[in-house]
Amino acid sequence: MMHERILGYLAPVLGEATARNLLKHYCIKMHIGFDEITPSQVPELANAMRPMMAVWLGTAGALRASEEIARMGKGV
Repeated sequence: MMHERILGYLAPVLGEATARNLLKHYCIKMHIGFDEITPSQVPELANAMRPMMAVWLGTAGALRASEEIARMGKGV
């Protein structure tokens, strides 16, 4: 499931609880079911999360994370 892949990427960097809360928050904000994220929604979701990820990862780190998460949705 996509949410597990995204959490698998974010949890080592942000911690499990922060990663889960971040993803849940943006799923709610974008009207996406947390466990129903489709690959086509991942790039937009990753882009939406980027400003908040910058709080923890800095601008460059958030951009890199956003791009890597977006690629998950494209199957890369």
